[in-house]
Amino acid sequence: MDIIDCIISSNDLSLIKDEIKKGMLSNAVLLISKDDSYSFLFAKVLAGLILNNGSEEKNENFERIMLDSHPDVKIYPQKEKLLVADSEEIVLESYVLPVQADKKIFIIKNFDNSMESAQNKLLKVLEEPPKNAYLILTCSNINLVLPTIRSRCNKYELAKIPQESLVKYLYGQKNSEIIKGLCDGYIGKAEQLGKITSLPFLFESAFSVLTDMKSSKQVLTFSKNLVDNKEYFSLFIEILSLGLEDLLSIKNGKGVKFPFVRDRLEAVAEEYSLKAICEIQSLLNNAVKEQFYNTNITLIIENLLLNILEVKYICK
Repeated sequence: MDIIDCIISSNDLSLIKDEIKKGMLSNAVLLISKDDSYSFLFAKVLAGLILNNGSEEKNENFERIMLDSHPDVKIYPQKEKLLVADSEEIVLESYVLPVQADKKIFIIKNFDNSMESAQNKLLKVLEEPPKNAYLILTCSNINLVLPTIRSRCNKYELAKIPQESLVKYLYGQKNSEIIKGLCDGYIGKAEQLGKITSLPFLFESAFSVLTDMKSSKQVLTFSKNLVDNKEYFSLFIEILSLGLEDLLSIKNGKGVKFPFVRDRLEAVAEEYSLKAICEIQSLLNNAVKEQFYNTNITLIIENLLLNILEVKYICK
Protein backbone atom coordinates (compact mmCIF):
# COMPACT_ATOMS: atom_id res chain seq x y z
CA MET A 1 0.00 0.00 0.00
CA ASP A 2 1.41 3.41 -0.94
CA ILE A 3 0.72 6.73 0.76
CA ILE A 4 -1.97 7.74 -1.76
CA ASP A 5 -3.90 4.52 -1.13
CA CYS A 6 -3.67 5.19 2.62
CA ILE A 7 -5.27 8.59 2.10
CA ILE A 8 -7.99 7.24 -0.21
CA SER A 9 -8.93 4.57 2.34
CA SER A 10 -8.90 6.97 5.32
CA ASN A 11 -12.03 7.85 7.28
CA ASP A 12 -11.23 11.55 6.91
CA LEU A 13 -11.47 11.42 3.13
CA SER A 14 -14.64 9.29 3.23
CA LEU A 15 -16.35 12.01 5.26
CA ILE A 16 -15.36 14.75 2.81
CA LYS A 17 -16.21 12.56 -0.18
CA ASP A 18 -19.82 12.26 1.03
CA GLU A 19 -20.06 16.05 1.27
CA ILE A 20 -18.75 16.41 -2.30
CA LYS A 21 -21.31 13.94 -3.66
CA LYS A 22 -24.11 15.73 -1.82
CA GLY A 23 -22.90 19.11 -3.13
CA MET A 24 -22.33 20.30 0.44
CA LEU A 25 -18.58 20.88 0.38
CA SER A 26 -17.56 24.41 1.30
CA ASN A 27 -15.58 26.47 -1.22
CA ALA A 28 -12.89 26.84 1.47
CA VAL A 29 -11.41 23.86 3.31
CA LEU A 30 -8.81 23.96 6.09
CA LEU A 31 -6.88 20.72 6.68
CA ILE A 32 -5.16 20.54 10.07
CA SER A 33 -2.30 18.12 10.75
CA LYS A 34 1.12 18.14 12.40
CA ASP A 35 2.32 16.12 9.41
CA ASP A 36 2.91 18.74 6.69
CA SER A 37 3.83 16.21 3.99
CA TYR A 38 0.70 14.16 4.65
CA SER A 39 -1.70 17.14 4.70
CA PHE A 40 -0.27 18.42 1.38
CA LEU A 41 -0.74 15.04 -0.30
CA PHE A 42 -4.21 14.83 1.27
CA ALA A 43 -5.00 18.22 -0.28
CA LYS A 44 -3.94 16.98 -3.72
CA VAL A 45 -6.07 13.83 -3.41
CA LEU A 46 -8.98 15.98 -2.24
CA ALA A 47 -8.51 18.23 -5.28
CA GLY A 48 -8.78 15.13 -7.46
CA LEU A 49 -12.04 14.14 -5.77
CA ILE A 50 -13.46 17.63 -6.25
CA LEU A 51 -12.65 17.65 -9.97
CA ASN A 52 -14.05 14.11 -10.30
CA ASN A 53 -17.24 14.96 -8.36
CA GLY A 54 -16.40 12.59 -5.50
CA SER A 55 -15.02 9.73 -7.56
CA GLU A 56 -11.76 8.10 -6.41
CA GLU A 57 -10.88 7.06 -9.96
CA LYS A 58 -7.22 7.70 -10.75
CA ASN A 59 -8.00 9.26 -14.10
CA GLU A 60 -6.19 11.98 -16.06
CA ASN A 61 -7.34 14.70 -13.66
CA PHE A 62 -5.99 12.76 -10.71
CA GLU A 63 -2.68 11.84 -12.32
CA ARG A 64 -1.97 15.38 -13.48
CA ILE A 65 -2.70 16.78 -10.03
CA MET A 66 -0.24 14.33 -8.49
CA LEU A 67 2.38 15.50 -11.01
CA ASP A 68 1.63 19.18 -10.26
CA SER A 69 0.75 19.69 -13.93
CA HIS A 70 -3.03 20.22 -13.93
CA PRO A 71 -3.84 23.67 -15.39
CA ASP A 72 -6.83 24.16 -13.07
CA VAL A 73 -5.11 23.19 -9.81
CA LYS A 74 -2.70 25.87 -8.61
CA ILE A 75 -0.30 25.25 -5.74
CA TYR A 76 0.98 28.00 -3.44
CA PRO A 77 3.19 29.40 -2.01
CA GLN A 78 5.76 29.58 -4.75
CA LYS A 79 8.44 30.41 -2.18
CA GLU A 80 8.78 29.63 1.53
CA LYS A 81 5.61 31.40 2.68
CA LEU A 82 2.51 32.95 1.15
CA LEU A 83 3.09 36.60 0.23
CA VAL A 84 0.61 39.40 -0.46
CA ALA A 85 1.41 39.13 -4.17
CA ASP A 86 0.49 35.43 -4.08
CA SER A 87 -2.87 36.19 -2.45
CA GLU A 88 -3.62 38.93 -4.96
CA GLU A 89 -2.86 36.47 -7.77
CA ILE A 90 -5.15 33.84 -6.24
CA VAL A 91 -8.02 36.34 -5.97
CA LEU A 92 -7.65 37.38 -9.62
CA GLU A 93 -7.20 33.81 -10.90
CA SER A 94 -10.26 32.58 -9.00
CA TYR A 95 -12.48 34.65 -11.31
CA VAL A 96 -10.87 33.27 -14.48
CA LEU A 97 -12.70 30.34 -16.10
CA PRO A 98 -11.09 26.86 -15.85
CA VAL A 99 -8.99 25.65 -18.75
CA GLN A 100 -9.65 21.91 -18.74
CA ALA A 101 -12.05 21.01 -15.92
CA ASP A 102 -15.27 22.66 -14.75
CA LYS A 103 -13.69 23.85 -11.47
CA LYS A 104 -10.58 25.68 -10.30
CA ILE A 105 -8.73 24.69 -7.14
CA PHE A 106 -6.07 26.57 -5.20
CA ILE A 107 -3.98 24.56 -2.73
CA ILE A 108 -2.12 26.69 -0.18
CA LYS A 109 0.22 24.57 1.92
CA ASN A 110 1.54 25.54 5.36
CA PHE A 111 -0.94 28.39 5.49
CA ASP A 112 -0.10 29.03 9.15
CA ASN A 113 3.34 30.23 8.00
CA SER A 114 1.73 32.99 5.91
CA MET A 115 2.09 36.67 6.67
CA GLU A 116 -0.99 38.20 8.29
CA SER A 117 -1.29 40.68 5.42
CA ALA A 118 -1.28 37.80 2.91
CA GLN A 119 -4.03 36.02 4.83
CA ASN A 120 -6.14 39.19 4.94
CA LYS A 121 -5.88 39.59 1.17
CA LEU A 122 -7.72 36.29 0.72
CA LEU A 123 -10.79 37.44 2.63
CA LYS A 124 -12.42 38.81 -0.52
CA VAL A 125 -12.46 35.44 -2.26
CA LEU A 126 -13.52 33.69 0.96
CA GLU A 127 -16.41 36.07 1.68
CA GLU A 128 -17.77 35.94 -1.87
CA PRO A 129 -16.26 32.82 -3.47
CA PRO A 130 -16.67 32.59 -7.25
CA LYS A 131 -18.77 29.66 -8.40
CA ASN A 132 -16.71 26.49 -8.88
CA ALA A 133 -13.56 27.97 -7.29
CA TYR A 134 -12.19 26.12 -4.26
CA LEU A 135 -9.43 26.88 -1.76
CA ILE A 136 -7.75 24.05 0.14
CA LEU A 137 -5.51 25.30 2.95
CA THR A 138 -3.20 23.15 5.08
CA CYS A 139 -1.79 24.06 8.47
CA SER A 140 -0.20 22.48 11.52
CA ASN A 141 -1.08 25.24 14.02
CA ILE A 142 -4.60 26.56 13.56
CA ASN A 143 -3.97 29.32 16.12
CA LEU A 144 -1.70 31.01 13.56
CA VAL A 145 -4.56 31.21 11.06
CA LEU A 146 -6.58 34.42 11.38
CA PRO A 147 -10.00 33.93 13.05
CA THR A 148 -11.63 35.65 10.06
CA ILE A 149 -10.14 32.96 7.81
CA ARG A 150 -10.96 30.05 10.15
CA SER A 151 -14.60 31.10 10.43
CA ARG A 152 -15.02 30.95 6.65
CA CYS A 153 -13.54 27.47 6.19
CA ASN A 154 -14.79 23.97 6.78
CA LYS A 155 -12.17 22.60 9.16
CA TYR A 156 -10.95 18.99 9.18
CA GLU A 157 -8.42 17.76 11.72
CA LEU A 158 -6.72 14.86 9.98
CA ALA A 159 -6.33 11.75 12.10
CA LYS A 160 -3.14 9.78 12.39
CA ILE A 161 -2.92 6.76 10.12
CA PRO A 162 -4.44 3.67 11.82
CA GLN A 163 -1.89 1.09 12.90
CA GLU A 164 -3.11 -1.51 10.40
CA SER A 165 -2.74 0.93 7.48
CA LEU A 166 0.69 1.97 8.71
CA VAL A 167 1.80 -1.67 8.87
CA LYS A 168 0.58 -2.23 5.29
CA TYR A 169 2.38 0.90 4.11
CA LEU A 170 5.64 -0.15 5.76
CA TYR A 171 5.41 -3.82 4.74
CA GLY A 172 8.61 -4.92 3.04
CA GLN A 173 10.38 -1.60 3.60
CA LYS A 174 13.82 -1.41 5.17
CA ASN A 175 13.90 -0.33 8.82
CA SER A 176 10.12 -0.67 9.09
CA GLU A 177 10.18 -1.48 12.82
CA ILE A 178 12.26 1.60 13.58
CA ILE A 179 10.12 3.84 11.38
CA LYS A 180 6.86 2.54 12.89
CA GLY A 181 8.03 3.50 16.37
CA LEU A 182 9.37 6.90 15.31
CA CYS A 183 6.66 8.22 12.99
CA ASP A 184 3.89 8.17 15.63
CA GLY A 185 1.20 7.44 13.04
CA TYR A 186 2.24 10.28 10.72
CA ILE A 187 2.79 8.71 7.35
CA GLY A 188 4.49 11.76 5.84
CA LYS A 189 7.12 11.47 8.54
CA ALA A 190 7.38 7.74 7.85
CA GLU A 191 8.12 8.52 4.21
CA GLN A 192 10.86 11.00 5.17
CA LEU A 193 12.45 8.58 7.64
CA GLY A 194 12.54 5.89 4.95
CA LYS A 195 14.89 8.09 2.91
CA ILE A 196 17.53 8.35 5.66
CA THR A 197 20.12 5.67 4.88
CA SER A 198 21.88 6.10 8.23
CA LEU A 199 18.68 5.55 10.26
CA PRO A 200 19.73 2.10 11.63
CA PHE A 201 23.08 3.56 12.72
CA LEU A 202 21.41 6.54 14.43
CA PHE A 203 18.96 4.25 16.18
CA GLU A 204 21.68 1.90 17.41
CA SER A 205 23.82 4.85 18.53
CA ALA A 206 20.99 6.29 20.61
CA PHE A 207 20.07 3.01 22.26
CA SER A 208 23.73 2.17 22.87
CA VAL A 209 24.00 5.38 24.88
CA LEU A 210 21.25 4.02 27.14
CA THR A 211 22.35 0.40 27.29
CA ASP A 212 26.12 0.25 26.68
CA MET A 213 27.71 3.55 27.75
CA LYS A 214 29.04 2.93 31.25
CA SER A 215 32.05 5.23 31.71
CA SER A 216 33.53 8.54 30.58
CA LYS A 217 36.22 6.62 28.65
CA GLN A 218 33.56 5.62 26.12
CA VAL A 219 32.32 9.17 25.53
CA LEU A 220 34.86 10.01 22.82
CA THR A 221 33.88 6.93 20.80
CA PHE A 222 30.16 7.70 21.04
CA SER A 223 30.78 11.37 20.38
CA LYS A 224 32.76 10.72 17.20
CA ASN A 225 29.99 8.57 15.76
CA LEU A 226 27.44 11.29 16.40
CA VAL A 227 29.60 14.15 15.10
CA ASP A 228 30.02 12.21 11.85
CA ASN A 229 26.20 12.32 11.53
CA LYS A 230 25.66 15.76 13.03
CA GLU A 231 23.06 16.73 10.39
CA TYR A 232 20.75 14.23 12.11
CA PHE A 233 21.48 15.37 15.67
CA SER A 234 17.83 16.35 16.28
CA LEU A 235 16.68 12.90 15.12
CA PHE A 236 19.24 11.26 17.42
CA ILE A 237 17.84 13.28 20.34
CA GLU A 238 14.30 12.25 19.38
CA ILE A 239 15.27 8.55 19.33
CA LEU A 240 17.03 8.89 22.67
CA SER A 241 13.97 10.61 24.14
CA LEU A 242 11.68 7.82 22.94
CA GLY A 243 14.11 5.31 24.42
CA LEU A 244 13.70 7.01 27.79
CA GLU A 245 9.92 6.80 27.38
CA ASP A 246 10.26 3.07 26.76
CA LEU A 247 12.39 2.73 29.90
CA LEU A 248 9.65 4.48 31.85
CA SER A 249 7.01 2.23 30.30
CA ILE A 250 9.01 -0.86 31.28
CA LYS A 251 9.21 0.37 34.88
CA ASN A 252 5.44 0.85 34.87
CA GLY A 253 4.74 -2.51 33.19
CA LYS A 254 3.40 -0.97 29.99
CA GLY A 255 4.01 -1.54 26.28
CA VAL A 256 6.89 0.08 24.39
CA LYS A 257 7.33 1.79 21.02
CA PHE A 258 10.30 -0.40 20.11
CA PRO A 259 9.47 -3.95 21.25
CA PHE A 260 12.41 -5.43 19.31
CA VAL A 261 14.87 -3.84 21.78
CA ARG A 262 12.78 -4.35 24.92
CA ASP A 263 15.13 -7.04 26.25
CA ARG A 264 18.08 -4.64 26.06
CA LEU A 265 16.18 -1.95 27.94
CA GLU A 266 14.89 -4.36 30.58
CA ALA A 267 18.48 -5.43 31.27
CA VAL A 268 19.47 -1.86 32.23
CA ALA A 269 16.17 -0.55 33.60
CA GLU A 270 17.39 -0.78 37.21
CA GLU A 271 20.27 1.56 36.36
CA TYR A 272 17.80 4.38 35.73
CA SER A 273 15.76 5.80 38.58
CA LEU A 274 12.60 7.77 37.75
CA LYS A 275 14.45 10.93 38.75
CA ALA A 276 17.34 10.07 36.40
CA ILE A 277 14.95 9.57 33.47
CA CYS A 278 13.35 12.98 34.09
CA GLU A 279 16.74 14.69 34.49
CA ILE A 280 18.11 13.13 31.29
CA GLN A 281 15.00 14.19 29.38
CA SER A 282 15.68 17.73 30.55
CA LEU A 283 19.28 17.43 29.32
CA LEU A 284 18.01 16.40 25.88
CA ASN A 285 15.69 19.40 25.71
CA ASN A 286 18.55 21.73 26.59
CA ALA A 287 20.82 20.12 23.99
CA VAL A 288 18.26 20.85 21.26
CA LYS A 289 18.13 24.51 22.34
CA GLU A 290 21.94 24.76 22.48
CA GLN A 291 22.15 23.43 18.93
CA PHE A 292 20.53 26.62 17.65
CA TYR A 293 22.82 28.97 19.58
CA ASN A 294 26.13 27.10 19.56
CA THR A 295 27.96 26.09 16.38
CA ASN A 296 30.27 23.73 18.26
CA ILE A 297 28.18 20.59 17.92
CA THR A 298 31.07 18.41 19.12
CA LEU A 299 31.10 20.21 22.48
CA ILE A 300 27.31 19.93 22.78
CA ILE A 301 27.43 16.18 22.15
CA GLU A 302 30.33 15.51 24.53
CA ASN A 303 28.74 17.55 27.32
CA LEU A 304 25.42 15.78 26.80
CA LEU A 305 26.95 12.30 27.05
CA LEU A 306 29.03 13.21 30.12
CA ASN A 307 26.00 14.76 31.81
CA ILE A 308 23.92 11.63 31.12
CA LEU A 309 26.55 9.52 32.90
CA GLU A 310 26.67 11.97 35.79
CA VAL A 311 22.91 11.98 36.22
CA LYS A 312 22.78 8.17 36.20
CA TYR A 313 25.41 8.08 38.95
CA ILE A 314 23.95 10.84 41.12
CA CYS A 315 20.31 9.74 40.79
CA LYS A 316 20.76 6.04 41.54
